[in-house]
Amino acid sequence: MRAKNSFRLNKVQIFSGWLLLAGAVWAQEPEPILDRPTRLSDPAPMLPMTPAPVLDTMTLFPDAAENISLEQAVDKHPWKFVLHGSATASYDSNIFISHEHAQEDFIYTIATGVAVGRGDFKNELANLGSYEDRFNPDRSEIADATNYIYVHYVPSVTLFSDHGSENSVDHDVTLDGQYAWKRLTIGLKARFQTMNLPDVDLGERVERHLFTGALTSKYDYSAKTSFELNFFNYVRDYAGDRVDTFEYRWQGWVNYQVRPKITLGVGFTYGLVDLSRGPGQNYEQVLARLRYRATEKVRFDLTAGGEVREVHGVANRSNGIFSLGVSYAPFDGTTIFLQGYRRTITSASVQAANYEVTGVEVQFRQRFARRYYFVLATGYQHTDYEYFTTPGLQRQDDIFYIHPSVGIDVTAWLTCEVGAEYRLDSSTRQKSDFSETTVYFQANIFF
Repeated sequence: MRAKNSFRLNKVQIFSGWLLLAGAVWAQEPEPILDRPTRLSDPAPMLPMTPAPVLDTMTLFPDAAENISLEQAVDKHPWKFVLHGSATASYDSNIFISHEHAQEDFIYTIATGVAVGRGDFKNELANLGSYEDRFNPDRSEIADATNYIYVHYVPSVTLFSDHGSENSVDHDVTLDGQYAWKRLTIGLKARFQTMNLPDVDLGERVERHLFTGALTSKYDYSAKTSFELNFFNYVRDYAGDRVDTFEYRWQGWVNYQVRPKITLGVGFTYGLVDLSRGPGQNYEQVLARLRYRATEKVRFDLTAGGEVREVHGVANRSNGIFSLGVSYAPFDGTTIFLQGYRRTITSASVQAANYEVTGVEVQFRQRFARRYYFVLATGYQHTDYEYFTTPGLQRQDDIFYIHPSVGIDVTAWLTCEVGAEYRLDSSTRQKSDFSETTVYFQANIFF
């Protein structure tokens, strides 16, 4: 068991932040995260939400195209439960993302999951499974459940054929709830994950614990005007001597529906960052948001603004940030997604260092013969490091990845997926660049 440092995640640290804000009103919807990485890679950590672990690809509900009503998946009883599981076999050509002497292995993962809750939480639960996100039809227009609460737990076992020291037992726990009055909607979201995955920033495979949380609310002042106030909490805790992060973020929005299909918003964010080593940080963001629903087939979301970040006692920096998402469904069963983003992230490899991530991803989805799915995703990321207390260091990474995959709904309770991913990192830092090829097969069971 690894030694615990002063920053080690504990109950006091987690709940201290939440208790400071007890009794306040928070925003309904967490900030949309559009730069979600592909299933098998972790190109860049996300805030306030985190990448799902490799195993998190189960199908939770049957495809609506099979004339099986989604409402049948969870009965009408106030308290409901869902059971599911998955088994994955994969080949990885470079399990440690090494620059040279790459080590390959076959990896096997078995995961089981259970969700227990009250209310109609099926849509929120389905969003946790990337098979739903990657293959099944876009359900973004389905009305969100008004009142619900549920707990979702997924334990998993990962076994390596040749590298037994990398075997792991991981956990994924989610708490999600929402309650709506006539004009006010309040929500709570929290997720704790343990995982052992490659990290491009560190350049190696590493154990990590992640905690994300959000207190949310939305107040509809009138038919066109609404107010939001968000609180996010993010903890990134690595094994060994790495730089761990504990971050708070407050965010407020004023939204106005200019036209039936166009909503504009103006927001402000204040964040605090505490690190296990090195100076702390705080930042302010001024943001503008545009949501445009041109037709039933076209959706457009853009958030952009400026950020001023202070590294305590070291430096002040300002830069632009944005998050873009466009979806287009030209035909039944066909969807094209475009995602772009730019943000600042604290480095876990060196103290007093940040890196800016700018990226784009294009994804094409096609359903055919009712139960077959094809997805082709490709993307590019550029990371630019700034070392505040070590000016001589420099690093830039350019990451390219492509991920084709095919899925099939065998029955209403069994789905299968086969796919591959290729990643190439070209880095200016010696021995940080790598290439990796992954091929996998996965079966998902819904009870």
